Amino acid sequence: MENKNTSRNPFPWIGKVCKYELKHSSRILVPIYIAIIALALMTGLFIPVSSDGGFNFSFTFNINGNENWTDGLAGFFFMIYWIIIIVAGVVTISVISKRFKHGLLGDEAYLNLSLPVTMGEHLWGRILTMFIWAVTSLVVMMISFIALCIKNLSVIHFEEGWLVTMFGVILFSLSWSVCIHLFTYLINAIGHLSKKHRTMAKLIAIIAITSVTSRITGSIMANWLPHDAIMLYWLAFIGLIFSVIYGFVTYFIMELRLNLE
Repeated sequence: MENKNTSRNPFPWIGKVCKYELKHSSRILVPIYIAIIALALMTGLFIPVSSDGGFNFSFTFNINGNENWTDGLAGFFFMIYWIIIIVAGVVTISVISKRFKHGLLGDEAYLNLSLPVTMGEHLWGRILTMFIWAVTSLVVMMISFIALCIKNLSVIHFEEGWLVTMFGVILFSLSWSVCIHLFTYLINAIGHLSKKHRTMAKLIAIIAITSVTSRITGSIMANWLPHDAIMLYWLAFIGLIFSVIYGFVTYFIMELRLNLE
């Protein structure tokens, strides 16, 4: 492994790592996100126009000739739309986690770690990649929501203070999306510390870390946080703190305890 110069500008190398990771992950994720928008548009074209700014999701197929067949199609597309959203979330986490595992702990590790790139640059490049995908996911969700409402845009109304809530949701989503991805990094790094029982080590780490995280977050929410839109901002901050902890511990393990045998 080459001796890497720590005094150089790290950003070009972080950018190269990010570009490489985006190239591989986009092959799977981009088609899924396109499918979400397409299904949202198809669903929106069949959703009945509402006169009060709400949505009528009582979709039924035309069985006895009493219901409009478009309601049934809207219901079908809406169901598929949410299924793909769930699949997209799972696949995104899985793809990014596997890229980390293969790139730094698996088949590509020897090649990647022989490059003149520090462990910190490897991790920051992947963190930047996951942040880009988190932002992309939010943009896709917003576009798909507009597509769902395409026939009802003129009658939609928002409650007072909706901007504060929406911005809180965005920060919360970005923070915890990065947190979840860094959690998978940490679990993979911990599992790699064990030479023989890596699956068991990962399982124990998942149970222990999620138990501590949920207890801390639940206690803070119950005793300290206001139950309004401001809570989203505090939860985003908590997610950021956990992200920093997960990232630091992952870096420590990868830098000082990495074992590729």
